[in-house]
Amino acid sequence: MTAGEAKSLIRGLGPMATIALVTGNVIGSGIYVMPASLAETAGPLSLLAWPLVAAAFLPLMVVYAELSRAYPVSGGLQVYAQRAFGDEAGIVTSFLYWISAVVSNAAFATAFVGYAQVFFPALAAPMASFAAAQLLLWTLTAVNMAGVRAGGRVVLATTVLKIVPLLVLSVAMLSFASPANLVPFAPKGPTPLFLAIAYVAWLFIGAESVTVPAEEVKDASRTIGRAAYWGFGIATAVYGLVAVSLSLAVPAGEIAGSASPLALVASRVIGPWGLTLVTVGALVSTAGILNGWILVAGRLPFAASRQGLAPEIFGRIHPRTGTPTVSLAFSSLLPALLLFSFFQQHVLQAYNVLALAATDTALIAIAFACAAHLVLSRREPERFSGRWGAAPSVVGLVVIVAMIAGSGGQVILYAAVATLAPIPYIVWRRARGGPTARPALERP
Repeated sequence: MTAGEAKSLIRGLGPMATIALVTGNVIGSGIYVMPASLAETAGPLSLLAWPLVAAAFLPLMVVYAELSRAYPVSGGLQVYAQRAFGDEAGIVTSFLYWISAVVSNAAFATAFVGYAQVFFPALAAPMASFAAAQLLLWTLTAVNMAGVRAGGRVVLATTVLKIVPLLVLSVAMLSFASPANLVPFAPKGPTPLFLAIAYVAWLFIGAESVTVPAEEVKDASRTIGRAAYWGFGIATAVYGLVAVSLSLAVPAGEIAGSASPLALVASRVIGPWGLTLVTVGALVSTAGILNGWILVAGRLPFAASRQGLAPEIFGRIHPRTGTPTVSLAFSSLLPALLLFSFFQQHVLQAYNVLALAATDTALIAIAFACAAHLVLSRREPERFSGRWGAAPSVVGLVVIVAMIAGSGGQVILYAAVATLAPIPYIVWRRARGGPTARPALERP
């Protein structure tokens, strides 16, 4: 480290900003886009996927809270895997979660352009979509480079602004509620429920992301666990209200395949101003979650570098802003490239592929964290409460396997390839001796 470099990250995220980071990294583009895919895939039967996934994710909240309290350092899932299983497991986990984050960012930018087409129909052209998505991606990357407090303020503001339109629309839709819109309840039989669960699982990925910037959170050992529970609870309540009111308000066939289903419904139940409200809400929500995940993605190579698992260049901190600018820029490069290839498809098709691929890679990384919890809670019991025992990790692993199984063969293949992708780097690293892991786990 040179004399001109900052020596540490800045603890700029307080309790409210941290809760907003969880809520904002869960509620994003998905709730504005995915109802169309759910309607097309399973019809009203998809309603069952919401409580099933929410219940399935609860044990994972316990795992995140326990691990973040035991090891309140930046890096999150990759740190826990490395602690439990060694450097190779840390590299694979880091890579999988980073890939999930950057692919998610491409999906968020895709969804943003899909809703922006309501105001700007010219964005339906592939190159126009590509240009708009690139502008959004790199603008928010610059915001995060300016400092964690700036990124945190954007997260807090956009989280509040994204929830209000969803609540207004839900109340309006309930006034049009009719049980007749739930018939037929399972138009394609029970089997599509598994794919619906995989789609809904994508919407709940994000609570674990709060463990990544731990050293930028005030009183991290307490704040992160509480934020995970609060943020997950708020997101679940909002999701449930939207899903139920939407299914009761309109037949599934009317929104199936739409790139902006909530805007379509809002124009019917509220009128032109409702369309404007929901579209603006979707744009703010999508930009907000993209901002939050840019913050997270930029910390992953940084943390891996400090742990001796990635090149040292990613561990540099800007001397003025206290942010890992190199890591942030690198983590925005891949989604920028992904946007070019996926905008050659229909927006909704591109979004679905990106969403499922990001879900599976994240779930594999989360599985490493669950396994790490099993090992570390026995190896270092003094760091854990012992209140829950092994139950959350075991249930979490079962849930993860079930969710991945429902995502389909093509997406599972993508996830398998992603899991194997770090092997050449691991082999190269071993051949040259590999840098010694730094003792970041012992930082308070």
